[in-house]
Amino acid sequence: MFNNKKYQLGDYLIVPERCVIDRDGIENKLELRVMQVLVCLLERAGRPVSRDELIQEVWRGGIVSDNAINRIIGILRTSLGDDAKTQAVIKTLPKVGYLLVSDMLQPFIMQQAVMSELVSNETLMLENDASKLMPDANTVLPESENSVRQKSNNFFVGTVLLLLLLTCGYWLIPFVSSLQNSNHVTDNILTLVPLTSLDGQEVDPVLSPDGKKLVFSYRERDGALWHIMTQDVASGTINFVESSPEPGMNQRYPAWSNDGGHLAFLNYDGQNRCELVLLDMLTRTRKVLTNCHPALQSSAIAFNGKDLIFIDTEGLDEYKKVFRINIENLRREQLSQPINIGRGDYGLTLSPDGDKLAVLRNVGWFDTLVMQFEFSSGEWQQLFKVGYPLKSVAWDEQGQGIIYRAEEGQLHRFDLREHTVSRLTKLAQEINSPRSNGAGQVTAVIGELVEEEMWFWHSPKSTSNKPEPWISSNRRDFRGSISPNGQLTIFVSNRTGLPQIWLKYNSGEERQITSFSNFSHVDELSFSPDSTYVSGIINGKPFVMNVDDGVINYVPGINSARNVSFGMNKSELVALVFDGGKRQMLLLDVYTGQVKRLFATDAFSGKYDRANGVFYFSKMHSKGIWMTDNGVTTKVTEVFTPFFSYGWHVANGTLWYLNSDGGNSFLMELSVKTGISQRYKIDVNHLSTSIMSMTDEADVLLSVLDNANADVVILQSNQ
Repeated sequence: MFNNKKYQLGDYLIVPERCVIDRDGIENKLELRVMQVLVCLLERAGRPVSRDELIQEVWRGGIVSDNAINRIIGILRTSLGDDAKTQAVIKTLPKVGYLLVSDMLQPFIMQQAVMSELVSNETLMLENDASKLMPDANTVLPESENSVRQKSNNFFVGTVLLLLLLTCGYWLIPFVSSLQNSNHVTDNILTLVPLTSLDGQEVDPVLSPDGKKLVFSYRERDGALWHIMTQDVASGTINFVESSPEPGMNQRYPAWSNDGGHLAFLNYDGQNRCELVLLDMLTRTRKVLTNCHPALQSSAIAFNGKDLIFIDTEGLDEYKKVFRINIENLRREQLSQPINIGRGDYGLTLSPDGDKLAVLRNVGWFDTLVMQFEFSSGEWQQLFKVGYPLKSVAWDEQGQGIIYRAEEGQLHRFDLREHTVSRLTKLAQEINSPRSNGAGQVTAVIGELVEEEMWFWHSPKSTSNKPEPWISSNRRDFRGSISPNGQLTIFVSNRTGLPQIWLKYNSGEERQITSFSNFSHVDELSFSPDSTYVSGIINGKPFVMNVDDGVINYVPGINSARNVSFGMNKSELVALVFDGGKRQMLLLDVYTGQVKRLFATDAFSGKYDRANGVFYFSKMHSKGIWMTDNGVTTKVTEVFTPFFSYGWHVANGTLWYLNSDGGNSFLMELSVKTGISQRYKIDVNHLSTSIMSMTDEADVLLSVLDNANADVVILQSNQ
């Protein structure tokens, strides 16, 4: 378990338990996989470590590209004051591997009692060989060109890897019940067995009916497309289900047939094409069962005999619904009831006996109602509600409990008979997306899909200035906004568990502003013209907050809004308000909620140019931007259509927004008067072009996203 060590490497103190490299009190947080590689090199300091040895120890024999290893070595060199030219700390040995060299390496032994207490408190048990789960490990798929074998690892390596998973995310946070009527949660901590550890993202996992095969969706760390893979649990052999996937198409949400002979999955391009595909696992021939709406893909598929249960929608603004289709005669019918709130039914999972469905229904901005549908009677029953979105749920082995992700980022079980809640996992890293097979065996995903941080770009018109990192942590920092005077940055972070609002000063100090005890979706943060207040929405409700005291005041009478920003001063808000089926762009008094002005009934995102009082806005189903000046509305341009308030800026008759072209990203400057535009290249990889904010001096705050590692585990009872 890390050999109970810290490491001193020159001026750098390396703390694997926290994924931290500390130099003179300044901590640099590394991603999990990078720290795993560093620990592997540290344990072998002074001798070469081959690429195969590195892959076996860190990735447990998974599929790893040269680029992935090179990227991590590059990060380590930068973090340790090294570079590829000098190679003073980490040397590359051509055709051999890597060598960590340092005469100053000194281990710091942690007290055994402390580590024992940590493991005891986590109550986590690790099986070093997943084949122990299998009643029969003799039947495996034959290896093909597109297969790779994951060799069995020893106990030490497995323990180090999982302990890294537990400790390098975030420290355990106080438990908060996610069920509104549940005040007490008991612990029934299960064993977790890691199944995958590829360099990339493994999601949508589910075991075959006999538990011998795992299927999941996989995307390389820097990849764009998802493809489906299967893994033999006993041997670790991994196969792509199709050796030559269709170019430009994603494969997601796989489901096994009852006999394990077929897989169904979604095949889509994210734009114009979406179809539900049935794949024969013996012949590898596919059959298209039905088309689905290309804008809103199904997020769940399940077999029930000859019927395939799935989610679909009839249009972008329509509710999501549960359908079933017979795989032989292709007869399709709707199972969902008529819905008039929320966004409809968006997830499902079949009970072990095949008699019931657990269905996820969106009933508000982010409220999720877990429903139960019984096939024999056709009846729907409400089970419980949580105040945040769920990706999926699972049934337990007996079909008497629903397993779901709680607000604290851990898996809980809701007992259908007793209506009690128990905690099943207690990790230092988030675990979500539980799915169960016909035997009630539950798999889940450890880790997050996205890493996000904020970068600051001073004077973008100057070619000598480049964007630089400004806010980052070992979790996700997002929805940032910089004040007009450039002195403050407001942002959302889940670095302490639940998403909270944080403030960063120009001095570098960061301060947590809120202490939400329940999940809160915080969005659309922005500053008042004088930089003293912040506005935004929390679970759909608009609010204003004094920067000095952090007190949040909701706008009275407004319960559902989007695209919120301050008006000409800090006493008024622009907001797209939803009320009784109507959508209106309004100017509101922040203290009374009274309507000061109706801008338009077809507007979607709007902002004031505070230099001249002109109002700019986009329309719901039209391309371009309009402006209203002295009661006259005219169209400004069609080159850009803003959807959300945090995606554009207007000042002094100039529109600012982000754009991408051929893999490059640009800051766009468009003069309203002349129609002339200029663009400034942004030399940042993985830039989000949907969010930006700007100071009065035209300095820019940017959001940078990158894919994170996500791995699959199986839950196993301790009894």
